Amino acid sequence: MGKLRLSCEGILTLNQAQSLMSKLAYSIEGIHECEWDQECMEIVIEPDDINNCDGILETVQAMIGEERGIRSLGSRTVNRISRRTGLPELGRRSDFERKLHHVFAADGSVKRDFAVRLVEMLDHQFQDMALRRGAALRKYPSMIALDTLEKCGYMRSFPQNLFLVGEFPHRYDVLRQIKAAPDPAALARQSRYALAPAVCFHCYEEMSGTTLNEPVLLTAMGSCFRHEAEWRVGNHRLSEFGMREIVFIGDSEFVEEERSWWMKEIWSWFSELGLAGSITTANDPFYFSEDALKIQHQKMASMKYELLVEVPQGSTFSIASFNHMGDSLCKPFDVKGPSGSPWSSGCVAFGIDRWVFALLSEYGPFEEWPLAVRERLEGERMIPVLKRSE
Repeated sequence: MGKLRLSCEGILTLNQAQSLMSKLAYSIEGIHECEWDQECMEIVIEPDDINNCDGILETVQAMIGEERGIRSLGSRTVNRISRRTGLPELGRRSDFERKLHHVFAADGSVKRDFAVRLVEMLDHQFQDMALRRGAALRKYPSMIALDTLEKCGYMRSFPQNLFLVGEFPHRYDVLRQIKAAPDPAALARQSRYALAPAVCFHCYEEMSGTTLNEPVLLTAMGSCFRHEAEWRVGNHRLSEFGMREIVFIGDSEFVEEERSWWMKEIWSWFSELGLAGSITTANDPFYFSEDALKIQHQKMASMKYELLVEVPQGSTFSIASFNHMGDSLCKPFDVKGPSGSPWSSGCVAFGIDRWVFALLSEYGPFEEWPLAVRERLEGERMIPVLKRSE
C-alpha cells in the first residue's frame, strides 16, 4: 500500500507539528495510519486507496495553514525517572505478545483473569487515597446530558471525542417499520444524551446552584468514552475505559494545595512501582485553532500536569492528570463559596486501563513481578482518617 509524505520542514516548528498530529488522527477518515517522521519532518499517511487522496491532501494542507499561525508552546518537565538498565528484558520480551494478550486483548476490548484483578487493585489504591483525604464516594451513570456538556463547553471545544446516543422514537408508526427496515438505524434520532467523556462533569451537575461553606472533595470511578480513530484503538488507547477521578472544590489556595499533595503522593507511588516516566505540563486537546490562546494559557499557568509512563516497547502515554481549573467550571454551574463568588476547582484523573497496560508491559504475568511491587499493590487497604462534609 502506498503512503503519502508531506514535508513540514521550514513550514512548521516541531511543537506546531506535534500539535497538528494530535488533531490529524481525528480529522481524516479512510486511512490506515498517520505518523510523524521527526527525522525528515514529514507527515506520513497510509490511505485506504492511494488513488483517492485529493481530499486527504486538501485537509492536511488546510490544517497546516491553520497551525502556522499558532504559537505552540512545548511542555515543561518537573519530575523524571529514566528507564533502568540491566533488566532481563530480552528473554522476557521474546514472548511478550503471548503473555500480555493472554490477559489483555490487543484492542483492549477484553480483560481476563489477572488483568481484571489488577483493575480492582489499582482502583482500590486510588479510592483509599481519596478517602484518606476526606473525599465522599459517588457513583454516576455512563450517559451524560447534552445540556451538561454544553454548559461546561465540552461539545464545542472537543467534538472529536464525543459519542452521541441515538434512540428509536416511542411512536407506533416508527417502531412498526423497524421489523422489516433494511437499515433500522436510519430510523433512529439523536437523544438528549452522550456517553460521558469524563467523570468529573457529573460532579459539577450534582453541585450546580449550591453555595458551599467549606471545601468539598468527591471521588468516583466510571466508564468513560472517547471517539478514537479505529486504526489507533488498542493497548493503551481505548474508546471505552475506566477512570477514577477526585474532584476538589474550594478557594484557589485549597485547590492548589490539594493538587500538589496528589502530584507528590502519586509520583512517590509511581516510583515505588518501578515505572519510568515523567510529570510534565500539558493542555486539554482543544480541536479548533481558535482555541489556541486557551492552550497557551493552560501551559503558561501550569493549569494541567500529566504523568507520562514510558513502557519497554518504546511508547509514552499519559496515565494520570492533575488539573487546576480556576472558576472555569464552578462559574457556569453556579457553584459558589461563602462570599457568594464562584469557587475554584481541580481534579485528579487516573486512566485505570492505562495503568494496567503499563504494569503488564513492564512486568508481564503477576508471578514474575518483583516482590516489592507485588506487595505494594496487594498491601492492606488504608482506612479513612479524615472526614469532610459530604
